[in-house]
Amino acid sequence: MTGVLAADPTLADFGADPLWITVIKAVLLFLFLSLGVVFGVWFERKLISRMQHRYGPNRAGKFGLLQSVADAIKMGLKEDIFPRTVDKVLYLLAPVIMVVPAFLAF
Repeated sequence: MTGVLAADPTLADFGADPLWITVIKAVLLFLFLSLGVVFGVWFERKLISRMQHRYGPNRAGKFGLLQSVADAIKMGLKEDIFPRTVDKVLYLLAPVIMVVPAFLAF
């Protein structure tokens, strides 16, 4: 089986990208996913606001496009409340442990 892989140079070099190319790919993927979420939330809010005969998000940024960013900043700056008996390190790392494999799988 290795003879087949060695004969085809495109398969032999698969996954041998330099680190800088991998970092650029990761950043572009993160930006694509983040912008997809921002536009998805914006579109959903606009659609639902039209159904309810109201304006929808129109205060933050042009056409309300920065409303999701403002909501994310607001949530990030809120006071963290820890339960008394929780392991604080695990409590803080649990969301990271769930998000990192999801991004890597994508």
